[in-house]
Amino acid sequence: MSDRNYYRTEDDNRLIEEAKYNPNGELAIALGERLENYMSEAEAEIDEWRDRAADLERDCNRLDDKIYELQAEIDKLELMLGERDRVIDELKKGN
Repeated sequence: MSDRNYYRTEDDNRLIEEAKYNPNGELAIALGERLENYMSEAEAEIDEWRDRAADLERDCNRLDDKIYELQAEIDKLELMLGERDRVIDELKKGN
């Protein structure tokens, strides 16, 4: 039987095989430690992705605001063009 220090040096596949065929307390401790490390790493990565998602959501909201502003400007310019066309038509009729 190996001790947990030995198990800590082995790769994941080796530990999985050992757990299937020769389970023991030392192996369980080493696997638990490794699992805890993986979980910590995964949680940190999830937190990073959540932060990135929040940043993306803020960027999307800013873009939505900009689209709204630009649409309002387009509407204003279309109104001005319509008024211009009306004035031109009136001037043509007056001649």
